[in-house]
Amino acid sequence: MASISTILKKSKVNSKGEHPVVLRLSDSDNKRSYFTTGFYSTEKLFDTSTGRFIQGKGIRSFNVERKEEGGAILIYTNKEANDKLADLENRARDILKGYAEDGINWGFDKFREDFVNKPKRELFLAYASSSIEAEYLQQRRYKRADITKDALESFRKFDKDLGKRSFQDISSNYIKRYIQHCKDNGNSNNTIGIRLREIRRIFNMAIRDKVISPDLYPFSAKKEDGKARIPKVEQNKTDQYLPLESMRILSQTSSNDPILERTRHLFLFSYHCRGINWKDMALLTKNNFYKATVTDNSTKESKQVTMMQYKRSKTRGEFDIQVNHGMQQELDWFKENCSLFGDYVLPIISVKVEADKLDEYLKQIRKRFNRSLKKLAKELGLPESQQDISIYTARHSFAMTLQNKGKSVEIISQALGHQSVETTKHYLAKFSTTRMAEETDIDLSE
Repeated sequence: MASISTILKKSKVNSKGEHPVVLRLSDSDNKRSYFTTGFYSTEKLFDTSTGRFIQGKGIRSFNVERKEEGGAILIYTNKEANDKLADLENRARDILKGYAEDGINWGFDKFREDFVNKPKRELFLAYASSSIEAEYLQQRRYKRADITKDALESFRKFDKDLGKRSFQDISSNYIKRYIQHCKDNGNSNNTIGIRLREIRRIFNMAIRDKVISPDLYPFSAKKEDGKARIPKVEQNKTDQYLPLESMRILSQTSSNDPILERTRHLFLFSYHCRGINWKDMALLTKNNFYKATVTDNSTKESKQVTMMQYKRSKTRGEFDIQVNHGMQQELDWFKENCSLFGDYVLPIISVKVEADKLDEYLKQIRKRFNRSLKKLAKELGLPESQQDISIYTARHSFAMTLQNKGKSVEIISQALGHQSVETTKHYLAKFSTTRMAEETDIDLSE
């Protein structure tokens, strides 16, 4: 088995009476080859038992010279020199580890070429974190950055020492073990694929920035190359929704658990608001509501109503919704039963959150909400096929209820905001605000 160690090669000496400090590589046949570290030392200043310059309590710091790869001479303290020697050893071991994992039949010439010419050992996580900062956070693309952060967090759970890993450590076999880890933990191919595409992007950026060599790329380009393959995305399953009878059960059956009861009302609020998404409902404040005068379609009389206005975060489409009976019931319930933070009308945001932390904060709250929602569905006795639901189920349920009630595709499309802002304006001209309120006001007590 190959091994690497740092020694003082006493068979050679320079004009100062110093011996070269070298890496000694022994192969499986116990043949040896030596590789310069650029350092020289006397026997007095070098500890042959540790392969390091002497250092520790009672030993004064001293300087040593090193001839760098480009030929320049730099001065190191003994501690800095020892750190450099450790780094060189680690780089050498990374190369040997890569040979073993990829089944490469190597020799001393191959190792010498890789050790001398390959880029320096770069820590994967440190580079990835800096790339997130440069590529996304500076551009305020927080949601995109969160996707990459989620992939890295998954890697951390797989490998507690990720912070110490270099790009060389993230080999094809490492990726394959990670894929198996994810599958063992019940992750779908879609989830695994999303995460690995982020890791692949980091490798592509590192190659682009000439931080690593293309030879370190661990992902497969073709079937027979033996490298890690990113799982194919599974075909989308039919989107989950609750039929009207299940929505009525959810609407009319309260829970004794206060957390599940709050979860139930938040889900109902989203449903009555045409399937408003999690972030948009979380950000609703008193400023999103205003009074307006409209004409009743049946009596032709004017009446005053409350309107809710917001801009959808996903499409930036503008929504102006008349507050219907179901929405008002939920708003009243939250006001009477929950401690609301600031001017927020829903109990989702409970502390002051900086803009760059908001998406992650809402994501964590949403995860807890979705877990509670599944528990609620089970407690209410909904069919097992309807228990794996999330906040987005409210949107699908709303759309399917309208369809089953015979509403036109145009009404449903406008209600869900599937069109651009210009298209939404077109539909608003075709269907008055009052008619939209009437068409989308669903009474779950029927």
